[in-house]
Amino acid sequence: MRCMSSDTTYRGAYKVSGAFCDRPQIMRFGILRSLAVGMPFIFVGSMISRTGAELLEEYDIFTPQDD
Repeated sequence: MRCMSSDTTYRGAYKVSGAFCDRPQIMRFGILRSLAVGMPFIFVGSMISRTGAELLEEYDIFTPQDD
């Protein structure tokens, strides 16, 4: 079994003195920023997938069969 070193222990919500730790900083426009970063990558990924599917159909590597 692998043990973690003592310097990487979780301190929790309390300081050594027993007081609460400070509140974490809240990022302004956090949701908007994450959407601004994520949406272009989702869009580019969908364009690459669509182009790949078109190439597969064009060269008859994969063609969906009608049942």
